[in-house]
Amino acid sequence: MLQFLHPVWLWAAAGMLVPIAIHLWNKKPPKTVQVGSIRWLQPSQSQKLSSIHLSQVWLLLLRCLMVLLLALLLAQPQWTRPVTAKPENHVYLHPALFQKQYLSQITTTVDSLARKGWQVHTLASGFPKLSLDQETSIASFKSDSTAADTTNAWVRLRVLTRSLPAHAKAWIFTTNLIRHHRGPQPALRAGFAWVPVSAPQTEVWLQEAYYTQKNQLRLKVGKSDEQAVTFTEYTVAKPTSGLTISLPQLPAIKFTAHAQTDSLTLQGGAQNTIPLQKLPLQVLVRVDKARQADVRYLKAALQTALDYREQAYSLSVSSSPQPLTSTAPDWVFWLTDEPLPPFLARFPEKRLKTVQDAPSSARVQKRESWLQIPGIPQQVPLHQRTSAEKNPQALVLWLDGYGDPLLTQTHKANQAHYQFYSRFHPTWNALVDSGHFPEALLRLLFPENTAWKTQYDTRALPPEVERPKPFSGSFQEIRPKTEEVLDLKLWLVGVLALLLALERWLAGRRKRIAS
Repeated sequence: MLQFLHPVWLWAAAGMLVPIAIHLWNKKPPKTVQVGSIRWLQPSQSQKLSSIHLSQVWLLLLRCLMVLLLALLLAQPQWTRPVTAKPENHVYLHPALFQKQYLSQITTTVDSLARKGWQVHTLASGFPKLSLDQETSIASFKSDSTAADTTNAWVRLRVLTRSLPAHAKAWIFTTNLIRHHRGPQPALRAGFAWVPVSAPQTEVWLQEAYYTQKNQLRLKVGKSDEQAVTFTEYTVAKPTSGLTISLPQLPAIKFTAHAQTDSLTLQGGAQNTIPLQKLPLQVLVRVDKARQADVRYLKAALQTALDYREQAYSLSVSSSPQPLTSTAPDWVFWLTDEPLPPFLARFPEKRLKTVQDAPSSARVQKRESWLQIPGIPQQVPLHQRTSAEKNPQALVLWLDGYGDPLLTQTHKANQAHYQFYSRFHPTWNALVDSGHFPEALLRLLFPENTAWKTQYDTRALPPEVERPKPFSGSFQEIRPKTEEVLDLKLWLVGVLALLLALERWLAGRRKRIAS
């Protein structure tokens, strides 16, 4: 079927009247006949009118056809015809399904689809294709690796929705674990089917460990099953190198001493290894004369937070212009206008964390708002602040009531820098007078390690998540109809060029004959 993208240009075909009018009114000049004398010529009546008649008809038709083709070219014609689309049937398997407990449940179904011509892919970056045929089963791809897979099935499904053609069909097989389906569930388009495969399991892992103020070892162990995630803390005597720690209903934990940092390894379950800091946590507060009142609030809150955690620590306050410590601390609260980079340059290999408040040179903004601190539902009043630097690389931790950054985190090499765009003083905000101040500092000093959410979480999707109908095992091959579009523009340009050359040849030939 012929279609035009710009049919309004078809009116240009009326331009054919121009060559016709020129052709009809174009008269030949009269010929001059030379005679010796007009004495003997008889007078005759002058013919004032001459008849209008066609001449050079083929040249006229050729020029009219050129005008018509030019009009069609401007209208951009396209020829569409229905064609039978090549069927695209795909199967996508989440990488975690290649473990034994999952693969045994889907082998028969996937092999049946592969024998019917469906292409089998891994639900990973690039969607690599698996080579399955009559002789090869999906069971041959079984993986014995115990490494946790972090592929987010919802993200991959959104990519498939955008990339596959409209007539494509796909079966997406995933686990039924929450950690493989993070974020909102995408809508399944027509031709897509999602099949969650269930394999209830329980996982145990080491979350964190540290030495207490009483020289004991504090352990935090996580446990996850199909229903929930729980964390349990244990306190044991400080072990010696190579000793195995035994806890009720938990796998053995091996302790290993090293020169810099000790380590703990879980012998069963997730079999993960975590570091164990040998020395007490070193916290340094650097303050100048203008912030002597600030340090009293900060020091009291730090002591409260560290005592609550019961981790071994050392808290020291250094006032300028006293010399700075030569040993590398773990945390530095920089409440001074002294330049910070020279101090950081002393410890290039240390994983140092620094917190810096608003400098005296910054312009103070009077803003009656509040602090938005994650984990603290109460709104803490904010009275003064400084403007935040525009840094797209900075991670925003705290906000004010207007949504502007109040505490940001940036990384450079091994060091992490926290910029607080206010101060720890009641005239700046009410955080220092709030009982949530130690809690906010505790969350800042010891952020939760959330790696377990993508590695060890074995909770299943809740029942309210919409699930497709059970797979029946019957397949109906559908060859959908689609349209093929052929652009006629290049063809018209070629024909128009050919006709132009022919017209020029005929016109030149006519002049040569006339001469």
